[in-house]
Amino acid sequence: MRIAVVGQGYVGLTGAVSMALQGHQVTGVERDPERLRTLERGEAPVYEPGLPEQLAQVSGRVTFVPEVVAAHKRFPFDVVMITVGTPPGPTGAADLSQVQAAVEEASGLLPAPYVVLKSTVPPGTSDALVRAHPELRDRFAYNPEFLNQGSALTDWLAPARVVVGVYAEEMRAVIQRLYPQLSCPMVVTTPPSAEMTKYASNVFLATKISFANEMARLCDRPGMDIDDVLRGVGFDPRIGHAFLQPGLGYGDSCLPKDTAALARWAVDHGVPTPLLDATIKVNAEQPRIVAAMLRETLGESFARSRIAVLGVRYEPWSDDLRAAPSLTVIPELMAAGASVRVWDPALSPDGLTDLFPGVIPCEDLPTAVHDANAVLVLTEWPDIIEADWADLAGRLAAPRLVVDGKNCLLPDRITGLPLLYRSIGSRLPHGATHPSPAPQP
Repeated sequence: MRIAVVGQGYVGLTGAVSMALQGHQVTGVERDPERLRTLERGEAPVYEPGLPEQLAQVSGRVTFVPEVVAAHKRFPFDVVMITVGTPPGPTGAADLSQVQAAVEEASGLLPAPYVVLKSTVPPGTSDALVRAHPELRDRFAYNPEFLNQGSALTDWLAPARVVVGVYAEEMRAVIQRLYPQLSCPMVVTTPPSAEMTKYASNVFLATKISFANEMARLCDRPGMDIDDVLRGVGFDPRIGHAFLQPGLGYGDSCLPKDTAALARWAVDHGVPTPLLDATIKVNAEQPRIVAAMLRETLGESFARSRIAVLGVRYEPWSDDLRAAPSLTVIPELMAAGASVRVWDPALSPDGLTDLFPGVIPCEDLPTAVHDANAVLVLTEWPDIIEADWADLAGRLAAPRLVVDGKNCLLPDRITGLPLLYRSIGSRLPHGATHPSPAPQP
């Protein structure tokens, strides 16, 4: 099939490359001139493991253009797939202006292509779009994406399920051609149900994360190990281990905006959502817990302390910082008077100071922790997990506090070191009672 993918952000570019790998002829449509130039050079403007290599592999089957109309006139597309952004507005509601513009443009193409909308949109959006463009009704499908950052290519090529909302039965066959050799379940439903499925999936994942964080607060007592508790819970096949991990809350590109958008939609429709509201509240409070740990342990010296923050991304495989906890935590530490130095292997010193004016950017781990009173881990970079913590401990100044905001450090690697270790919930290695106390100043 000849497919135009409108919007070459994270979802669009992943989709364009994946469909080219499946044998389709793909045209990526990108209006942003700088992003388009990057794509034309054969480079990926978004970060996803494996994406640059796969983009190079399909260079003969993917082209990039600034607009869809002229390209369609030369070689008409069978399908126009819309993957533009729906960012949150001031109230948290999804901004649908890019979707509306893309559908408007697709509706005017002749010969008429099929239109597949993948952007995350509130329930009822497809109905509104086809009311505005009735000629699209039998050629329209809502087909949400379910991509995980870090495994997006695999998720597209071998999905766990395909959900599609249609008005006409013929669109089922179109979707099946988009996903050749499909072996997973396909849920064919109405567009509003498909739209709600996307939100319901992300809200449930967000709820699991907030639940894990609330359990971690309860387990922050001697003798309880949050890792063991959630491991035991997750082996229940009705629950599972995925997303059952305490830390700084959800801060990726989807869960914060989608929970907020669904909460706003519920308010607009007069539907109370106490569980969703609680999920959002727990998440909003979670990043402040690590700052509270620092305050509690450092006491009156907190405002005079030197704090090394390791990692500013929400997770190593995502370059989306819009909802990263570091954006809350680092300014709070600086506002309290602490001297903050920051290290992240994916950001240059200039990039760090642009994000956080006033911090001390560091080019490596030893420099970041040297003479720091406390270390705060905000990203589970392998460099941090696999570091020589005996060496790093020797570089720290009293009280040598390590706050593990992602519960990623291996307890066996730090037990017995002259550190004060704190995490989200008690995490103790088997047979140990607590990491060795720090020497007194």
